[in-house]
Amino acid sequence: MACPIIIRYHEGVQSYLVLDDNPRELLRHVGFDEPFSIRTWLGSVDPEEARADWAEMLAEDPDNYLITDEDNQVYYQERSDWDHCKMWPPRP
Repeated sequence: MACPIIIRYHEGVQSYLVLDDNPRELLRHVGFDEPFSIRTWLGSVDPEEARADWAEMLAEDPDNYLITDEDNQVYYQERSDWDHCKMWPPRP
């Protein structure tokens, strides 16, 4: 089964919350010198709860977030954009 992914729509781009065995945020930073980063996700791995938590953490409307899975075409095309990034904070 494909793992759940939450897509956050913001500033004309997407960031992703990947809820697999190594939960992480794949973040996009519009206008920054380094536009991509990966951050460890310490919240719930239940998709509904994670979507609500992520939206609340960023003070945004949960309707701007889509629950899907790793087979989502846009995620599949963009996921390699983060290949050069290191997780922060690093996992032990």
